[in-house]
Amino acid sequence: MKQIFQLIAGSALLLVLVACHAPATGNTSAAMQLKVYNVPPAKTDEVNKALSFALRDKASVSAAGPGKLLVYAPRDAQASIGKAIESLDNAAEKQAAPVQVGVHFWIIDGQSGAGNDDPALKDLVGSLASLRQTVGPLHFHLDQAAALVGTSGENGSLVTADGPYTRSFYFHIETIAGNTARVRLSYEDNGGHGLGKLDTHIDATFGQYIVLAQAPGACPQPPTNTSAATCANKPAMRLLVVQVDRLPAKA
Repeated sequence: MKQIFQLIAGSALLLVLVACHAPATGNTSAAMQLKVYNVPPAKTDEVNKALSFALRDKASVSAAGPGKLLVYAPRDAQASIGKAIESLDNAAEKQAAPVQVGVHFWIIDGQSGAGNDDPALKDLVGSLASLRQTVGPLHFHLDQAAALVGTSGENGSLVTADGPYTRSFYFHIETIAGNTARVRLSYEDNGGHGLGKLDTHIDATFGQYIVLAQAPGACPQPPTNTSAATCANKPAMRLLVVQVDRLPAKA
């Protein structure tokens, strides 16, 4: 007779145990066997209780130390029990491995008129070409690039300084579904460069370049000068471009 036992461990992992054993009729009974199983050490007590409940009077389950379970059960049920424990182990490993994510920021100035783009922006050619189609002839110069690394569910930040002025970058990877990450992004520049502050949430496709913000260009005013600042090469606009990318899993 086949009996299917379902149990839900506290970790939200589902184990399905299919225990096959002969019915106890007359003086016959299933041959019993003692086996040792490896389980995730942190889940030893949880799996012990779950198996004990699922198998109840059909088997005896006890912990032999962190990561080890002793199961005394019908011989023909041990294979199913082993497969169920193995599936739990694999699922726990996958759940424990967070996705590592890289978040890249580019601060870019756009100058009016045709010209050569900064070679450092070669990877952003497609995004900048699309922008030109909207606003007209421009050539672009990289002011600053920043890269941060974190894992799903974490946040990270970076602050840079230029004399008395600071520029800060922040991210929080909220959720990841397939090739898309829900991300909170923040940026602040107190140097008066034309793009001062931003705090937003986006759904970013991994690897995609996103023009997150743009603002009219500005000439930063020296802190000791209260008059209107002037500069010979005032940019037409300042851009904030971001890319969120999945990083290779660590070996």
